[in-house]
Amino acid sequence: MKLNKIIAVLLLSTTQLLAQDIGTTEVKVMEGFKPTIPEASRLNEKATFADTTKKDRTQEYAVIATDLKSDYKTRSLKAAKVKADKIPQLYGTKVGVAFGNAFTTKASIVHNSKRSKTLSYGILLNHFANKYDVDYVTSTKFSNTAKNSKNTIHLYGKKISVSHIFMVNLDYDRRTANWIEQNPALNPDYRGIVNRFAYTKLSLSHISKELAADKLKHHTTFFVSDLNELSENQIHLSTNLSKTIKGLPFALEIELNDYLNYNNPDTRFESTSVQSLHFSPSTAITKYGVDFDLGLDFRYLSEDTPFGIFPQIKATKELVKDVLLVYGGLRHSEQRHTLKSLSDENPYVHSYGANQSILSGITILQNLLTTDTDELYVAMRNVLGKGEVFEGSVAYGTVNNFAHFLGVANGDYSRFLVDYIDVKQLHVNANYDRKINTIISLNATADYYKWDKEVYHKPNFTCAISAPVNLRNKIKVIPSLSYMGSRMARYENLLVSELVMPAVLPAQIHANLGVYYNYTKNISAYLQLNNLTDSKQDMWRGYREVGFNGLFGLNYSF
Repeated sequence: MKLNKIIAVLLLSTTQLLAQDIGTTEVKVMEGFKPTIPEASRLNEKATFADTTKKDRTQEYAVIATDLKSDYKTRSLKAAKVKADKIPQLYGTKVGVAFGNAFTTKASIVHNSKRSKTLSYGILLNHFANKYDVDYVTSTKFSNTAKNSKNTIHLYGKKISVSHIFMVNLDYDRRTANWIEQNPALNPDYRGIVNRFAYTKLSLSHISKELAADKLKHHTTFFVSDLNELSENQIHLSTNLSKTIKGLPFALEIELNDYLNYNNPDTRFESTSVQSLHFSPSTAITKYGVDFDLGLDFRYLSEDTPFGIFPQIKATKELVKDVLLVYGGLRHSEQRHTLKSLSDENPYVHSYGANQSILSGITILQNLLTTDTDELYVAMRNVLGKGEVFEGSVAYGTVNNFAHFLGVANGDYSRFLVDYIDVKQLHVNANYDRKINTIISLNATADYYKWDKEVYHKPNFTCAISAPVNLRNKIKVIPSLSYMGSRMARYENLLVSELVMPAVLPAQIHANLGVYYNYTKNISAYLQLNNLTDSKQDMWRGYREVGFNGLFGLNYSF
């Protein structure tokens, strides 16, 4: 029954539907149609994607003040302790001995205090001696025996306080030089005369440690010296004062000296005394990018020309920061010649008045004067590369009382006297240092002099070069080469008033080799081979150098 009703409803619904009337469309093709597929081409080999989405990362915070009402108490932390790196161990004493040919002996003892912030002290003792024969071939062959020795003692102490530094030094220097002429045809019993120079010096220094620039600072030194039992003394007092006034640094150097000779009551020579006073103010300013050091030297000397004023001017310009530095100006220097300074340069000087055992002969006293040098100079320091530095300077000026040596015979033997002349001097100096790598370095230096007059026993040119090799601080090898140019030498015989024409002392070339081996931190050994070329030229006219010589030594520290 239900089915009949559903069929009746459907039949009634279809009578209400309207069908869509689609007409027929006629298409006329005028030309032939050829279907084609276009060729595909890749426009982009790598696809890129752009993400334009942006994330909002802002956050908002709110502070809520609340009390947790807890009775928990934290424990206070202790201060942290920082331990310094372990410092290397120090040895307080070092002992060294060495032996070599030419009867060479060498010894040293060094003792220093350990680390201290307030007090340090020490003692240094050194000994050196040799003996060698030199043959001279003349119409009558004979040989000379040379004996040399040098012994020194140095004691020092240094006390550092909050605002002061105090230093004391005691030096003793004893040098002997004996040249024995063994010529049976002239004097078979002659055993030579020893030149012996014993020197003692006690010095005291006081340095202020004031750090403020506007406070007065000073470095004061006082010393007394004695050569061979009052044959020569010097009393010295000097101070260097510095202070900044209205932004300008000022310095003042004051120096007093009293040179005493032949003060021993047993000497038969008249005692002498020469006083000198130096007063040197200076300041420093900067103008046009150039640093100027300006000063004046005021001098008083109680002999010859008593008063003198000399300017000191130095201009410094750094053309390339930390690379090229140029400086120059006008400078003045002085050197007082004493028996000590002359014997240090030439141990074979005539030593009358030095309280030594002197045989018969004509008495000859040294003439002790002051050398004054005024010169214009220009210098530079150039850093050529990492670990490579060149320094050079050229100076030209006048030298009053230029000191050189003359050979003078007194009837029994020939030694040397100091002589003085006024000259114009050109001096060129060059230094070159290079660290080639971590193993090899190179060091070279050269000096050239030119004078407008003939000078004696002074070379025009000297140079030295060395190439240290360091193998991990265990083995060090230092080859070196030195050259000293030819020199003019003049000789006089006072007994017969004879002047011998100047002779030329030939140039000297020395090749040396040093090998140093550190076995442990406190044990080391070394071997020194000197004068490998076996040069046997005259150092001074009539006094010949030792030829090839070697030295082997050991050092022990504890």
